[in-house]
Amino acid sequence: MMIRHIIIWKLQDKCFGPNLDSIKASMKARLEEVNGQTPGLKNLEVHGDCLRSSNGDVVLEAVFDDEEAMKNFKLSDMWKAATKEAVVPFIADATHVEYEF
Repeated sequence: MMIRHIIIWKLQDKCFGPNLDSIKASMKARLEEVNGQTPGLKNLEVHGDCLRSSNGDVVLEAVFDDEEAMKNFKLSDMWKAATKEAVVPFIADATHVEYEF
């Protein structure tokens, strides 16, 4: 069994202006840099092209070998640095779900 980890971020109101596309592109690029850098992380993708009917503005989907790999990833300095730079300054709210498949 593998683990799928999904985060849905809602951006702050200040992001919805001329810089919206560059903010989303920066989040995607910075977060996807962690692919191949952490044991047990199979894949990580970020999508900023959410439909208007969505409850969020940016979504991250990651697949891990197991729950232990996911826990280690969340505690890694690399992940913490990436989110501190590319996510925290822009996020109003977040929710997540993890499940085995």
